[in-house]
Amino acid sequence: MAALILIGALVIGLIVYNGRGAQADRIAENMQKVDGVSLSLADNVITLSGDNADGAKEAGLYEDFSCHYCGELAVNTDDQMLAKIQAGELTVNLHPLIFLDGTGDQYNAGHSTRALAAVLALADKGEIEAYWNLRKALMEQQQNLYATADNDTLADLAHDFGASKGAVEAIRNGEYTDRAKAMGEANAKDLVDKTGDLSSPRVLVDGKDVPSDPLANWIDDLFA
Repeated sequence: MAALILIGALVIGLIVYNGRGAQADRIAENMQKVDGVSLSLADNVITLSGDNADGAKEAGLYEDFSCHYCGELAVNTDDQMLAKIQAGELTVNLHPLIFLDGTGDQYNAGHSTRALAAVLALADKGEIEAYWNLRKALMEQQQNLYATADNDTLADLAHDFGASKGAVEAIRNGEYTDRAKAMGEANAKDLVDKTGDLSSPRVLVDGKDVPSDPLANWIDDLFA
């Protein structure tokens, strides 16, 4: 009887592992090249800029990986945003948020924190292509990943996007969880200090919300 239980547990574990791997493989098929883009991480901000960014317009993007509208905005604007960055016309300061995991005493580390910790591991190690593609997957495949993306899933995805062994292990072990929490909370305070309101997605230029309506037009409006 014990042997049958052990065999059953092994079979279930294999099914879960293979299912997670297949999901990662499907998502990784859409990997996007990010040639000509530089990444820097400082003061709780992840900055993406082109190699020739002198005179580029600058915008701050506030987003939460659990935010449905953030996912929609990414689907509608990320390709255009990346093209502008690669052309040296736009620098984007990404301000990740985690407020959808709760704030203050109501905070409970969940998908927002876990996802941010994963991309933060890549950003901290300067792995721009893996960073961009993991962020892209987390936004575009948000509905599929929200309930299933544990640290192992995120680590597998990062691996498939070409992340280094050190970054993959850092994600798998949750090494950036505390830093992600601190970063998300700092960006929430920054957003409230600048605008008086905490919500996402938000795009700020010169410390003020862009007037675009819908927000998906923000890049066109910025360059109009």
